[in-house]
Amino acid sequence: MASKAAGATIYSNVQKEAVGIRVVETFVREPWDCLWQEFDARNDKGIDGVIIMRRGNTETGGIVFVQVKCGGNGYRADQKKHPDRIGVKLGEAYLNGHKPRWNAMPGPCVIVFVDDTEDRKNPPAWWGDLKDPSIYSSTNKHLLLLPKAQRFGSHSKGDFHRLCGTGPIDKVLPLIEAMRQDLIVPKGKETLRQAARGFYKQWSTLSFPTTNPTLGEVLVNRVGWRHITNQSRLVERQMQSLTLIGIARRMIDELNDIDMLGRARVTDCGDGWKKVVDHLGIRANVLFPHRHQSVVLTVLRRERLISANADTMPQQKIWFLSVYELRRGVNQN
Repeated sequence: MASKAAGATIYSNVQKEAVGIRVVETFVREPWDCLWQEFDARNDKGIDGVIIMRRGNTETGGIVFVQVKCGGNGYRADQKKHPDRIGVKLGEAYLNGHKPRWNAMPGPCVIVFVDDTEDRKNPPAWWGDLKDPSIYSSTNKHLLLLPKAQRFGSHSKGDFHRLCGTGPIDKVLPLIEAMRQDLIVPKGKETLRQAARGFYKQWSTLSFPTTNPTLGEVLVNRVGWRHITNQSRLVERQMQSLTLIGIARRMIDELNDIDMLGRARVTDCGDGWKKVVDHLGIRANVLFPHRHQSVVLTVLRRERLISANADTMPQQKIWFLSVYELRRGVNQN
């Protein structure tokens, strides 16, 4: 409840929190036309809600975890040495305790700071990427330094799409130089399928782990094998995927640039749970030792479960699904 002291109105932390959430939710739901899921139990767990990104009426698969802070008098602490930054004072213990949690989120994690001292009805807000080391002050461990250019508002939707990896795909692709051991080559009387199956079994064992620099653990199991060898695919496409399995392993292990592919499927599972299923792509120019280079796409399937209960950590699983050479105008899946 608000109270008055010395002619000024003092608002409680609960009221400030409500203002901050209102600002974020209003922009996300109205001009952005995206989905906002607020966590029911905001008991200092470091995440206040989740934005499920959309284009038009379609979910993109992008999910952004949001920490909201509101209160110019309580949090704002600009520094003269950083005139282009908004200082947000959260405390050294708070930052040290929450940073590992923010980094562990299965998607971008941002802070939105709302300064209600300037205009309580329509207060200005700024955002910062909590996984970006540059927003953590090197001289004051109590502070976050948010770029003043990163105002949070109706115009910010594009920035959040880019955070999720939905930027243009006509970028300069990374280069993978294939080695002989990356190639699936049958030995003796074995078939290509037998040679690929042997590599795949080895790849899927615990002694041959697969971890992507951006996404973390990627499961290699029957999901990918069944997709690649599905009889609904043309035989030529199956053979191409089988020969590229070793290249897919290199791409997953080494490359950190991820694209979103197609549409996501968002399912309301009840009890505050939502399941988001989408597909991710890793692209590279591959130099082969025995033929011309080509652009190769490795496809991953991602499933995320998100609860409205802040005590429940988001759950994520990612599977290797397929690999093939990109051909213009041809869907190789």
